[in-house]
Amino acid sequence: MDEGTPDRRKGLVMGIVGGLIGTAAMLYYKRVLLPKLFPDAPYPTSAEEPPVSRALFGQLYQPGETAFEASGRVASTLLQGSTPQTPEDRQQLGNSAHWAAGLLQGIAYGATRTSTLPRDFAGGFFYGIRIWLGDEILLPLIGLRASPARFSRKQHFAPLTTYWVYSFVTANTTRLLYRLFMPE
Repeated sequence: MDEGTPDRRKGLVMGIVGGLIGTAAMLYYKRVLLPKLFPDAPYPTSAEEPPVSRALFGQLYQPGETAFEASGRVASTLLQGSTPQTPEDRQQLGNSAHWAAGLLQGIAYGATRTSTLPRDFAGGFFYGIRIWLGDEILLPLIGLRASPARFSRKQHFAPLTTYWVYSFVTANTTRLLYRLFMPE
């Protein structure tokens, strides 16, 4: 194998580990630092939904609910047939959805990375932007969060910082694992 070219199978496993560690870092950042830096980040600035909704499946989120809590609640309702009632249950489902998304994104990162060279560090930066764009475009489109027009610029920047924490930790954990287990 050429120097700097990753082994896709090993990259997949290393991406899983990197994704789990990245998710742990992201959840820590969201719980500890994000509320101090962006206190109103997850919630729309206006209480009313715009008159025209572009969501393909209608509004799946409920007021005061993050996209991950909404996705966890929807998944639980589809799988178990009952809607979780308590805020603690919804928060737990949101955390589970975070872990599932982090794992899947780590798998995608590990399986699709194109280099093990130091310049791959920039890949974490751009990977975070791609995840953020998915959050900004896809989640409102499928109805898991309010439309982007309902959030302030600061509220758009807050999730970008969160995804950068995730992607930098995931990218660097994956690179470190490559260095440890795939010496040149």
